[in-house]
Amino acid sequence: MTEPKRIRLKDIAAEAGVSTMLVSVALRGMPGVAESTRKKIKECAEKMGYKPDPALSALADYRRRTRPPSSYTQIAYVTDHPIKNDPRWNFANEFYLGAKARGLEYGYEVVPYWLNEHGCTQRKASSILFNRGIKGLLIAPLAEDNGSLELTWKHFSSVAIGTSLANPKLDQVAFDHHDAMQFSLHKLREKGYRRIGLLLRNPSTRVRHNSLDAYVGDQYRMKSEYTIPPLLQDDFSSSEFWEWFDAHQPDALITDSDYTITDLLNERGLQAPRDVGVVSYSKFSNENVHISAVNQNLQIIGATAVDRLHTNLLRNAYGIPEHTNAVLVQGYWNEGTTLRQQHSAEAKQG
Repeated sequence: MTEPKRIRLKDIAAEAGVSTMLVSVALRGMPGVAESTRKKIKECAEKMGYKPDPALSALADYRRRTRPPSSYTQIAYVTDHPIKNDPRWNFANEFYLGAKARGLEYGYEVVPYWLNEHGCTQRKASSILFNRGIKGLLIAPLAEDNGSLELTWKHFSSVAIGTSLANPKLDQVAFDHHDAMQFSLHKLREKGYRRIGLLLRNPSTRVRHNSLDAYVGDQYRMKSEYTIPPLLQDDFSSSEFWEWFDAHQPDALITDSDYTITDLLNERGLQAPRDVGVVSYSKFSNENVHISAVNQNLQIIGATAVDRLHTNLLRNAYGIPEHTNAVLVQGYWNEGTTLRQQHSAEAKQG
């Protein structure tokens, strides 16, 4: 029995009355093809039973990864911060380092691109990136919560890092704040803590309230008599903290700002874990390593974003996706010294 003839691009081109190159561009979802023509070519390909050859895709991927560095395809690591290399966003450089290393494995050169360079508009920036032959964009965390960008998305395959980009909806890779909060609560109860308070200094909107929702949901499920309302404020005073602390008397604190907690406790000469347990549920780096914490591995998040972007580029997925994908990267536990090592009989009794 003879195998059915494989439909080739030139077969579709002959049927549709266009060039083979135009068929290739249209089926890959790339710009430069009228939508009516693209639709005609796709309908023709479906009617003829065209299926992409995975072996050829794998070969193209192999060639990309083994080509000399001088011919690497570039991916742009896009930032929109008001000031270039603003020290307040140093953590974003960790994403970049992870992305850069992973990009080399695939045959990409990941290059930083600041949207506000020379006062560019986003439309002009899109034109610059497109004319440089850049087809893949990694969108770094934005300076604004629930922010938006108005790039010419149809020219690019794009993946956002973090959850600050609200518009448009792109594929994204982010730290799993919900899991980190649940894991922190589990660790505290494992060590015998029962009156667990939450102190958040950074806006919960930036992480889509994932950590706050996990904390409140945990209190509801546990039905504990020690229900403590979270303390949420961008810039609260120490008096507000102590009013909250005295009213609820937590035996452990979860925070996103370990230095703030340390300074506050020092005001009364309190120490962790002697007087109160402390957990940072989302540390950025290995600094202040004595704090018990769930650490974010920012370089792994950056590398994972390249994994996702590479897949999209192979699929020729350009523009704003109809259905988005989110990849959540879990953190890793650092035992630190700010939690007691095992629960005591007194703590077990509450």
